[in-house]
Amino acid sequence: MPDLQPNGNPLQLGRSTLRTPGLAGIAVAHTPGSAGMRSAERTAGELDEALATEHIQVVETIEISRTREVPSGAGVTRSTTLGEPAIELTVPDPGPDWGQVVLAVDESGVATWNIARDEQGAVDVTRGGSTRTYVIRRQVPPVAPAAETRGLLGAVGSKVLKVLVFPLVDPIVGEISDTLAGRWEAVNRPYRLRTFTTDDYRSAEAGTIDDDAWARLQGGRALLLLHGTFSRAHSAFGGLPPDFVAWLHERYEGRVFAFDHYTLSQDPRENAEWLVAQVPPGAHLELDTIGHSRGGLVSRVLSEQGDALALGDRSVEVARAIHLATPSAGTVLVDAKHLGELVDTVTNLLSFFPDNGVTDVLQTVITVVKQLAVGAVGGLSGLSAMLPDGPFLHALNDSPKAGGRYYAVAADYEPGEADGLASYARDVLHDRIFGAENDLVIPTASGWDAKGSANFPIEDRQVFRALDAVPHNALVRNTATLEQIRAWLA
Repeated sequence: MPDLQPNGNPLQLGRSTLRTPGLAGIAVAHTPGSAGMRSAERTAGELDEALATEHIQVVETIEISRTREVPSGAGVTRSTTLGEPAIELTVPDPGPDWGQVVLAVDESGVATWNIARDEQGAVDVTRGGSTRTYVIRRQVPPVAPAAETRGLLGAVGSKVLKVLVFPLVDPIVGEISDTLAGRWEAVNRPYRLRTFTTDDYRSAEAGTIDDDAWARLQGGRALLLLHGTFSRAHSAFGGLPPDFVAWLHERYEGRVFAFDHYTLSQDPRENAEWLVAQVPPGAHLELDTIGHSRGGLVSRVLSEQGDALALGDRSVEVARAIHLATPSAGTVLVDAKHLGELVDTVTNLLSFFPDNGVTDVLQTVITVVKQLAVGAVGGLSGLSAMLPDGPFLHALNDSPKAGGRYYAVAADYEPGEADGLASYARDVLHDRIFGAENDLVIPTASGWDAKGSANFPIEDRQVFRALDAVPHNALVRNTATLEQIRAWLA
């Protein structure tokens, strides 16, 4: 195995060239299907399935092991184009018909999706050149990794760089461009109102709300579940215990259903308009809602802007709305310049806190990664709706007082130093992006307060503190959260 060059000199490795200033260790390149590659990584089946479904191919896998930081001096440089410790990987251009990304996973299991950069550090959108360069954030974890790899990819104690390519014209949804997300959601994540029973709540193949179901839903107050970004009902709420779902059905006499909706290409107002259009003419629907993350914004539109929706002779009333980590004041992670950190964070939450529907969410993440890889950040109004002070939230937070009652669960999450996420959460999310308490996806206060809104702050709230170790996606299935929901709904 060749030694890394801590002086920053290039190391030719297989098809690729590595520069690792300040980092010592050994590296080896593996081709797809080789025995060395199979032993070097233990790719989770969920990731393999998501990559295959989205027509992504593996070109090369590089394993870097026995790493250690080397102090500057004595011919050692730490200078990189990032201005901080990094790995520079240069690989052959895949050709004018292909896009390319590098998925990197460090020794602790932290994953990052890396986009090619030009000499000025901007996204490299050239096609058919000779090479592409990736500047990959690195660290040598201060704590030895556990005996079992926890990440989606990577051998214990090794860094793994996976070079991936995909066709620029997807065989199903067409050209990778600003409109990809909308076309992809129309095919793969269509709108639907679905059943949510103890038999089907963990499955994507649930029943559809038909005429009989609508009649039942009008027989008393019903419960509507609203998932968050990148998700669907079965992946967002599949971690609920069966006895809790059974309790919900007992409490609402079976009137429990869920809404699968676009989260990338349409904003929560458009989601709510589609939902309202499905309600039968003349029907009256009285709801309680449980909304996770962005799903809570859909609930807010129904609660606060119902008069502006095309209801006709129908009515939809939200009596009680439970917001689980809902970004009512927004999250800066959806800013175009931070979308890379958004997809990295969601990927790591799936890796460190896996739940039902990992493949499902990964496929949605990969769709955004493809757009980022070709420099296309348009067509993502479902994400940009969560921009702090953006036009969607500005209009929503200017809405009148809602008639129903709001409840909130939010969290401040801070990994322990032995946790692989610790450095990423501190150095990237807290120090560079949020600068305040957060649950890895939204600022903690955004979950219960929105300045300027007549409906906030939410007084009936539960806020997890750092020592509780409850990140954004784990709120839904947390025991204390479920106990609080029972109390609020009872």
